[in-house]
Amino acid sequence: MGNISNPITQWAFTILLSVVMGTCLLVGVAILRRWQQTRYSRYVHALQRKYRPVLAEVLSGARNPSEIEALRELPLADLELLLDPLFSRRRITERGLVFLRALCAELGLIELWQSRLANGHAARHPSSRHRWDDRTGMRYLLRGRSIRNLGTLHHRPSWPLLVKALDDRHADIQLVALRSLAALGAPESFPVLRERLHAVVLGKTPSPPLQVLQSAMVSFDLTCVPDLLPSLCHADRQVRLHATEILQTMACREAARQPPIALTRELLPPQVVELLLSGLAVDTSADVRARAAEIIVLLADPRATPVLRNLLLDRQWFVRLRTVRALVHMRQATAPLHPDIRECLRDSHWPIREAATQTLISLGRVGKQQLYEHFLTSPDPTTREQIVEVVERTGLMSSLVEDYSVGTKGVDALMVEEMAGDTALLGVSGILRTLSPEIRQSFLDRFLPSVEAKMRFLQETHLGAKNTVSLQEVLDFPPHLAA
Repeated sequence: MGNISNPITQWAFTILLSVVMGTCLLVGVAILRRWQQTRYSRYVHALQRKYRPVLAEVLSGARNPSEIEALRELPLADLELLLDPLFSRRRITERGLVFLRALCAELGLIELWQSRLANGHAARHPSSRHRWDDRTGMRYLLRGRSIRNLGTLHHRPSWPLLVKALDDRHADIQLVALRSLAALGAPESFPVLRERLHAVVLGKTPSPPLQVLQSAMVSFDLTCVPDLLPSLCHADRQVRLHATEILQTMACREAARQPPIALTRELLPPQVVELLLSGLAVDTSADVRARAAEIIVLLADPRATPVLRNLLLDRQWFVRLRTVRALVHMRQATAPLHPDIRECLRDSHWPIREAATQTLISLGRVGKQQLYEHFLTSPDPTTREQIVEVVERTGLMSSLVEDYSVGTKGVDALMVEEMAGDTALLGVSGILRTLSPEIRQSFLDRFLPSVEAKMRFLQETHLGAKNTVSLQEVLDFPPHLAA
């Protein structure tokens, strides 16, 4: 047994005792924290179980003074606990949002949340039963929740306080404030966000992040577009680019909301339309010109057609690409532009040729005619293969084969015969296998005589021995059908 009077032994014993006491203390703190959490969870559960039916009845529109009075007797901290699931986990309907906003105003919650934003910390209400909302660690959380709740309620009078929160020293608070401003959509706050955009792009401030700021700005409706003019006319190229992206997203969202309607002067101010046609469409930045083209196709203005024609001839290939893709969504008659889109099939960049093919297909009968004529007259095998690939991918080949089987004539029939005879043997063969025997037989009754005539012509011109293959090999049909 060691000598207890030895100094080393005494030091070891002291250290061991300290470790044991520290471990016991940590275990005790953990048990206490767990007990507090369990007690708190049970309290919240009991609170929601008791008042959730009352809250559901109030939010449904039923006005019961006794129920409102029962909610009014609760401390504000308890009311926040009761309503928090509505803001954090549920999507509130427009009707329910009206009743919830009125209830929060009547119970004093909106005033409490505004007070937190105005004072920059969690305001404590005298009737609060709990002391935890005065802790320094909870101020940040309560402030963020207050901003989120005001945004969810679409409480527009709170927009100045939300703008003030953009200067908060916490980055997360800034992001929540941006999302709430976007949810409110108050036109008065848009110029503030525009100036913040300028500062971020020009490097005067690092926050908030540019992408988050743009996402917030595009949530506003087109009535705020006049406030975007200073950005669209800005001397800095990057500012103009981001402003054009914002305008493009706003315009495309409005056009998608009402597909048959073009952007008239009632939706876009004349100054913006004029700037798009005579300024952004010829901007020194190719990125700006490309994004401007995607807005111009949505305009209800006769001057848009010649501007788009010039953009289809732009010196930068990606401007031509985005323009020809955007023409799919053009709201005016595109007949004058069909030949120009067809010319894009001769472009040296394959993405432009592919986009032009898809655009012509989407433009209806006239666009398809232009595509078929180019296919039948083009000597470029690469372009022809690319057109066939798009025709197969879009499902157009199937409808062409079915129409051919019922006797369709013209360039549609020539297109099918060209693809089945040389360019897309496997594609046509695969489609025929999926059709009914009657349609397949009708196709063969019409197609085989034309192939036999072509083979006889080749034999008579002494080319048959080199180019002729059996019909069984060409279309892979059963022998009794190919005979």
